[in-house]
Amino acid sequence: MIGSIFVTGPAGTGKSTFCGALKDWLISNDYNAAIVNLDPGAEFTPYEPDVDIRESISLAQIMSEFNLGPNGAQIVGADLILENTELIENSLKELDDYYVIFDTPGQIELFSFRPGSPLLVDKLSHGKAMVAFVTDAVLSASPSGFISQKMLYGSVMSRFFKPMLFILNKTDLIGDDDLRNILNWEQNPDQLYDAFLDEKQEMVKDYFSSVLNAFQESRMISKVLSVSSKDFYGFEDVYSEMSLFFMGGSDADTMYRDD
Repeated sequence: MIGSIFVTGPAGTGKSTFCGALKDWLISNDYNAAIVNLDPGAEFTPYEPDVDIRESISLAQIMSEFNLGPNGAQIVGADLILENTELIENSLKELDDYYVIFDTPGQIELFSFRPGSPLLVDKLSHGKAMVAFVTDAVLSASPSGFISQKMLYGSVMSRFFKPMLFILNKTDLIGDDDLRNILNWEQNPDQLYDAFLDEKQEMVKDYFSSVLNAFQESRMISKVLSVSSKDFYGFEDVYSEMSLFFMGGSDADTMYRDD
């Protein structure tokens, strides 16, 4: 594979829709792309997976075999993915010139915070991995919502130590002013701090001032990639970041590709 991108984030942020849209965008721009579904509990995917963990892991079978409820079965299923990495790797052997998109379980803790997940990423990617953290633009439009997403982003970064993309999805659901505020908050923590105090006057100022300073002094201040999976807005920027890491930026912008 050229490179792999593991897509994670809170439930309901549109991770699977983003995966499907990214594949469609890549293919429409003459790149080879494939999607691996790593969610054994997914009842529906808005794309046709090229490799599907559900063919190897059945939550219904886990519930029956281990006498577990749905939540317990999800945890066991997530851990069993490691035992099936060889099957996934065999399915990927013919995809040398492909970008491979890994759609991880809908509940973020089932992938990002399981003990074996960093090992899983290394085994499946062979060292060619990025992690895309997908967040909801509607939630991030408030200062407190944005801060909560950045803190979760930092937690995921601390788990994998891979190049990270901060994907602001569903931008078609917010206005231009809200989007402009989010982009300003990312680059100007002082503005975010002031906006947060306006929203949450009763909060402990010193604590959140320290949190925002940590954002600025660490790699948690990054480029916000605002996208809409509905209309493919922003996907060229996502590809540019992928190309920059996987290929040194030699093909970072489709407008400059050789015919």
